[in-house]
Amino acid sequence: MKSSLTARLARTLFFLIAATTATSMFIVELFVNDVEDTILGLELKAEAEYFTEQLQQGRFQTIKTAQLVAVFLPEGQADAVMPEYFRSLSLPFSQEIEVGQTTLLIYGRQLEAPSGKLFLAKDITIMENRESLVLLVLVGVAGLMLLIGFFVARTGAQYLIRPFRKLTHEVLNTVPGSSMEQIATDYRDQEFCDIAEAFNRFLSALEHHIEREKSFVKLASHELRTPLAVMSGALNVLEQRQSLSAPDQKTLARIRRAMQTMRDDTDVLLELARSEASEGDARTIVLQDIIQSTIDDLEHGNPAHAGRITVCNNNLDLRVKTHPALVRMLVRNLLQNALRHTHAGVEVRMIENRISVRDFGPGLPSKITEHLSATGAPSAITSTAEEFSNTTFGLLIVRLVCERLGWNLEIAQSDNKGTEFLIHVHNRA
Repeated sequence: MKSSLTARLARTLFFLIAATTATSMFIVELFVNDVEDTILGLELKAEAEYFTEQLQQGRFQTIKTAQLVAVFLPEGQADAVMPEYFRSLSLPFSQEIEVGQTTLLIYGRQLEAPSGKLFLAKDITIMENRESLVLLVLVGVAGLMLLIGFFVARTGAQYLIRPFRKLTHEVLNTVPGSSMEQIATDYRDQEFCDIAEAFNRFLSALEHHIEREKSFVKLASHELRTPLAVMSGALNVLEQRQSLSAPDQKTLARIRRAMQTMRDDTDVLLELARSEASEGDARTIVLQDIIQSTIDDLEHGNPAHAGRITVCNNNLDLRVKTHPALVRMLVRNLLQNALRHTHAGVEVRMIENRISVRDFGPGLPSKITEHLSATGAPSAITSTAEEFSNTTFGLLIVRLVCERLGWNLEIAQSDNKGTEFLIHVHNRA
């Protein structure tokens, strides 16, 4: 599951606050340590200069107080008489050392007049304890700042994302149709106003497109039905004359069946274009009869197809309650696609509640297979190869019809050995 933009923004703000806090604490610690080292170093150097003058004037005496120890070791004298922490030091020397629970800052230098070594030791335990306390205070302040930063990040993220949530909510609540309510554009931020206005322009263009499509469907419905009515009337006139021979009457009957099929297909295509379904046309049919009549029409229309389609049915009485014209269109498009892309035979099998249409051609392009297998609303299937133009349109109709019938379309095989479509039939009578 993807994380929300609010959580992502809150994490980013908190990270920035945490990084700023850590950087600030680090800088403060460096500053405190530098100040401490500078003060102590300058203080010891000043005292070393003072004791050097005392030595040159012959008034120096070893000093040992609660905070300071000053010792001079003449040249050639053993350092055993000095405190242990002064022994074996390489001069010049300036460093902190730990002696038990005490922290000493040791400073030592080599003198030429008088010749010898001057050592100073300053007890900085109190300052080190104070530094530890300051460090604890800094850690506490950093923890408090991080806690405050956490709530600030969450609150700030929610505040910043509020207009985006409002915009997202309005977009998600937009219902596709011929009349769509436009979203508000009264945002304080110009970027959100631009997004809302762009979306409203898209809605306006979409409404115009839908309205134009509806007008086209209405026009197509009128223009397609008119010549069919003329053809039907002409056939009625020929029949009323009773001047046709028996073969001509048989041909006339085939023309009437083809015209009725064309009328049914026209109605179905117009319903698909309008995304409508007429429940009144649904009736119980035998799939074997629909498939066989479709095969007969294909063979009569193109003698080259005769004998190429074989049917295997282990359920002759399979009945479903559905739209016969839709089923006929589904089967016809599948068979035409199979016959178009192979010179071998085509197999139609009805096994339980499934219809299988298999050819032995080169298989479908991967792009068409992906579109047919994709979930969601069907989109237009495109192909750069001209030989697949009829295939893509026919298979798009197949998918639309399957979705309208509530049946499932499955590509069981599509490779260089052939293609097999499986139609899972529902609504059994």
